[in-house]
Amino acid sequence: MAAPIIVPEPQFCDANGLPFAAGTIETYVVGTSTPKATYTDPALTALNTNPIVLDSAGRCVMWGDGDFRLVLRDAAGNEIWDQPATTIVSAAMQPVVSAPTIADAVHLLGIDDMIADEASARAAADSAEQTARIAADNTLQANIDAETARAEAAEAALDTRVTALEDVTAPTGITGVQGGVAATDGSGVCHLVFPTPFASACISCVATPESNLFVSQTPAVILVDRFSCEVRLTIAGSATPVTGGGFFWLAVGA
Repeated sequence: MAAPIIVPEPQFCDANGLPFAAGTIETYVVGTSTPKATYTDPALTALNTNPIVLDSAGRCVMWGDGDFRLVLRDAAGNEIWDQPATTIVSAAMQPVVSAPTIADAVHLLGIDDMIADEASARAAADSAEQTARIAADNTLQANIDAETARAEAAEAALDTRVTALEDVTAPTGITGVQGGVAATDGSGVCHLVFPTPFASACISCVATPESNLFVSQTPAVILVDRFSCEVRLTIAGSATPVTGGGFFWLAVGA
């Protein structure tokens, strides 16, 4: 965007266009009578007099920084006007405003460094989050592996018991063996229906709590008929029912 060029050598004239030759410009801090310095060069190294005496064309060279109160007087010392003024851009911001490209201005303001710092901080946070997520995943997988091993061991133990019963000789009257996993209802009871009814009767049914955590649970099995039996699970040494308690069962029949 274009901007007006500020003339460092202003000319002061009256209403008829006649210059205030030998007039003066007094420079103060805005709103005060405290003198504020101006300079004859843009580097602000060579001080002007205060007041500044205008030349025969009513001109002067006046460089400064920030806001000013300017008082214009004619050669006789009569006040012409008293007005606030500004350099628009402070010396601190001048390099930014004068930067040849937007990229240069952004660098001078330190914005690119801020962006880089933010990106670095975000990357570090993302890395920490990823590390925590990996650790959580590893813990979950370890728990899954442990539970899988426990279930497989329980199934292997059940298979062993089933095999042992299947090896029982015919004179015992056992003609069928069934087993599985079930759970009690809200009253601590499971009405267990055999997948395949026994030919004549269920001789025996044994229930074992599903987990070693339930060693304090006592199962009680009531034989009903060749189609089903009833399993009650209670806290050992009491009549308190175990609701939703899982157990393995093994039944033999004739």
